[in-house]
Amino acid sequence: MTLQFPRALSRAVIQPFRTPLAPFLAAATRSFTTQFSPQTYAPDAQYSSEHVSKLLKTSILPEFSEQEAKARIELAATYRLFGLKGWNENIYGHLTAKVHEKDGSESFLINPFGLLYSEVTASSLIKVGADGSVKHPGVTDGLFGINDAGFVIHSAIHRARPDLQSVMHCHYPSAAGVSSLKQGFLELAQTSHQVGPIAYHDYQGVVVDRNEQKSLAEDMGDKNIMFLRNHGIITAGSSIGAAWYLMYQVLAATDIQSHASACALGDAGNLNMPSDQTVNKTYEVMHKKGFSGAAYGLKELSAYMRLLDKTDASYRI
Repeated sequence: MTLQFPRALSRAVIQPFRTPLAPFLAAATRSFTTQFSPQTYAPDAQYSSEHVSKLLKTSILPEFSEQEAKARIELAATYRLFGLKGWNENIYGHLTAKVHEKDGSESFLINPFGLLYSEVTASSLIKVGADGSVKHPGVTDGLFGINDAGFVIHSAIHRARPDLQSVMHCHYPSAAGVSSLKQGFLELAQTSHQVGPIAYHDYQGVVVDRNEQKSLAEDMGDKNIMFLRNHGIITAGSSIGAAWYLMYQVLAATDIQSHASACALGDAGNLNMPSDQTVNKTYEVMHKKGFSGAAYGLKELSAYMRLLDKTDASYRI
């Protein structure tokens, strides 16, 4: 049986849902005695959509060298990709890239501490000196500042490893889980074999103590992956693409380990471990024999930048 409503009642019930919201908001606004506006309200006006969006639509790339502009675009792309993949934790985490100054000194680029990764643009990245001083605030002009833990971790590694252009850090759940295991990372599958040697750094709380920089650098040594125990993971590379793609692979490998460990029902004897010879052979093919036909991470990052360009190319601003 189909229920029939009187036409007038139907209009009365349905019409409000067809009415645009703007007139109601405008009417509500007129009733406030302050400058409060429901359309633009944020807990703090300086962090509102209206204000931040206006800043992020500005490009200042012509102010920088070509080398730095390219690094800014690539690093902004990796922030967007971290956000797309869910590798970030709210506004936390940090990815950096080293750039060279005209006077021969080095600086590194890092995200403003308050932007979502999906908001980061090439021009919003903040340039920081080796001593932690801000050399260029980017288009947000000091509004957010930087994550101090990011400076402590990344500057220590950049300073100790001049061969690295980029360092990336995250708390992705499967990686944080593996970092909390006594046996650490297991080279279970082909994806795991491609990542290479692993370093470990013991947990000392949130990394804001400058005294921890020495042990961070020492534990990292000459390796490009380091698990921060009970915390998360760091990857690094001679290019931004290399650091990003290494993170891509090691996070996939920690997912594999999580699944395999669950399937093994807590019994390590149920895990089939490949030989060291097989593991080393796979690593050699991936990293030292040019398996992709290009430098490690170059084709991979380029492919994902094309994906970003199809959906939202504003990271290039």
